[in-house]
Amino acid sequence: MTAALGHVGHFAWRAVARWEALLVLLILAGGIWSWTLSDFFLQRANLLDLATPFIYIGLLAFGLTFVVIAGEIDISVCSTMAVAAVSFAQIWHAGVNVWLAALAALGVAAALGLANGLLVAGLNLPSLAVTLGTLAAFRGLAYVILGGSARSDFPLNFTNIGGGYIHNELPNALLVLFGFALVLGLLLHASRFGRYLYAIGSNREAARFSGIPVTRSRITIFVISGLMAGFAAIVYLGYFGSVQADAASGSELIDVVTAVVLGGVDIFGGSGSMVGVLLALILIAVLRNGMQLAEFGGATQDLVIGGLLLGAILAGNAIRAVQARGMPWTRSRARGKEVSNTDTQAAGVAVDRTLETRQGG
Repeated sequence: MTAALGHVGHFAWRAVARWEALLVLLILAGGIWSWTLSDFFLQRANLLDLATPFIYIGLLAFGLTFVVIAGEIDISVCSTMAVAAVSFAQIWHAGVNVWLAALAALGVAAALGLANGLLVAGLNLPSLAVTLGTLAAFRGLAYVILGGSARSDFPLNFTNIGGGYIHNELPNALLVLFGFALVLGLLLHASRFGRYLYAIGSNREAARFSGIPVTRSRITIFVISGLMAGFAAIVYLGYFGSVQADAASGSELIDVVTAVVLGGVDIFGGSGSMVGVLLALILIAVLRNGMQLAEFGGATQDLVIGGLLLGAILAGNAIRAVQARGMPWTRSRARGKEVSNTDTQAAGVAVDRTLETRQGG
């Protein structure tokens, strides 16, 4: 009986100890706090709609998740989205069918991601330096394409993607978000390519010697990041109904990076989950919605979200430090991570055993 209770307690502890469970608790706490700021927060209409302004942020974060898990970074995602958005606006304004214009915008975004990938993986340049440069270059390209003007009055059947509702209550964009979370989650967690990324993020050289196509995989993640920026541009256009070259040039990048890191993705690569990123986005939406209802200024909101980002980084470092010391209460997590390594090796990946603790997600 004691042994059975011990097993129950062991599995219960593993469930509670997961980062995603902590995020659920933070969402509940954030919801209670937001409710104290405004009684309107708990209204059904508000709860269904609170994430809608952040759907494009979530799509950007989903793409960035692949990049960070592989041990890289892409801070040009918002600029990529802006180029895709203004490209669509100009192509459609020239008389091209709206869906062909959207397809062309996705192609532009994927091409910009490919450019990042070739510079980073093809020339083996540091991704931070490369994407810092393309952040400015792509933003300049957006101004070259559209100038200082704005485009609007897009067809209703197009804007419904990001701004329409089902039965005037359920946002279409929310279904888009969950759909991409499901598809990309399967790609990341249930495919050989996803296991490759965890191996590359844990130890790139060990992955290379194990036969993983490291260069091709690294290029692919930047293409995925760019493509997701293209889909984010479509949702952005649908939600706001207009676009300028300075689209998403404010604090949006902070929210994108916060969603990824707060979602449990290791900034050094090798671990993380799509579910965690989705929950982190919901947490950000809950907090920002509550603060907006209470008429908090943008600077105050950024202070709170920035604090979350720093807290997530500090918490991640503390967890890794405890795991490195092999504390007893982390052994269950270590065993779970060994299972993840077994999955990776079953796909033909031999990951450095000394870095197992960075692969569990």
